[in-house]
Amino acid sequence: MEQIRAYFNNFLPLTDNEWDDFSACFKKETYSKKEYLLLAGESCDFIAFIAEGVYRFYYLQEGEEKVTAFFFPGDFVTNYRSFLTGKPSEHFIETLKPSVIYKIHKQDLNLLYDRYKNIERLGRYIAENLYLTVAKRLDSFLHDNPENRYQELLNRNSKLLQEVPQYMLASYLGIKPETLSRIRARK
Repeated sequence: MEQIRAYFNNFLPLTDNEWDDFSACFKKETYSKKEYLLLAGESCDFIAFIAEGVYRFYYLQEGEEKVTAFFFPGDFVTNYRSFLTGKPSEHFIETLKPSVIYKIHKQDLNLLYDRYKNIERLGRYIAENLYLTVAKRLDSFLHDNPENRYQELLNRNSKLLQEVPQYMLASYLGIKPETLSRIRARK
């Protein structure tokens, strides 16, 4: 839980009282490799902080997996669109290795927002940060070539190469596995 508090302190430090009530709402959960945190068709009513593990966020298109995001320790993982709207997710969230998360449900979070202005403000900062992450990824697909997208991925988390199968990396980058092999060979 201290890892979560340190993350939040980057945005807005909470008082001990705010933190005690906030942290009491987080539930620790463990998952095995290849377990699903969320299935397509389910409504996402949680946000989870990753203490250990790696997750992928993907959807199916004509039977083919399309990876749109990876999440690592220190990240929050959710389907934010489903979380906000209550509509079923079109995406899956799957573990790629054994993991530990701390999950908070929407109902509990909304009660905290009503009770504490700082927690509501913190939620806004995190939502804004999520937006910037998504906008950066979109800009990357519009303006960068696959090699630059691969380098950006390496800069974000070089351990990704050791923990994620090549076909998933290629899907995330929007290229074929053979193209990724050529890019890696040039590096």
